[in-house]
Amino acid sequence: MSHSGSFRVPACTLHSPQHGFTLVELLVVLVVMGIALGIVVVQLMPDERTTLREEAARLALLLENAGLEARSSGRSMAWSGEKNSYRFWRKNGYGDWARIEDDTAFRPRTLPEGMQINEISVEDRPLKHGEQLALSSSAFALPFRIRMSNASFSTSVIGKSTGEVIVEPNSQGETADARR
Repeated sequence: MSHSGSFRVPACTLHSPQHGFTLVELLVVLVVMGIALGIVVVQLMPDERTTLREEAARLALLLENAGLEARSSGRSMAWSGEKNSYRFWRKNGYGDWARIEDDTAFRPRTLPEGMQINEISVEDRPLKHGEQLALSSSAFALPFRIRMSNASFSTSVIGKSTGEVIVEPNSQGETADARR
């Protein structure tokens, strides 16, 4: 029997399973990725208040540790601040102040852009920028206050006579510009 009269269905007319994504599916994925990226960027870029708080906490910890080191080693240390940087000092064998340059913890530091040291006082007596705040090797520490700010916020690093150093945020709603 001859099949010359039989009809064959071409392969191209058979429905094969769909490959790829539809436009709607692609748009949904892009929207979800955009939202996720936005959340990550917001969390990775701290706001001005957080940055100021972190820098003040770092300074407080460094000052407290410098005081502890001065008392444990018997060698006085000092701290001095400029408008946008600060450094630590240590008494050398001749009794002179020597800048600390190569110590990992007490190395000179520059504040983030837009942040500054506004005011330094010891026992309510103002110090000038660059003047040293002595961290004595004796058991008693002098109370001090270092006020730092950025464009919108300010905070104070406060040293107590016990040697404890804390961070105290200044009044909320008050801008740094209003206190200068």
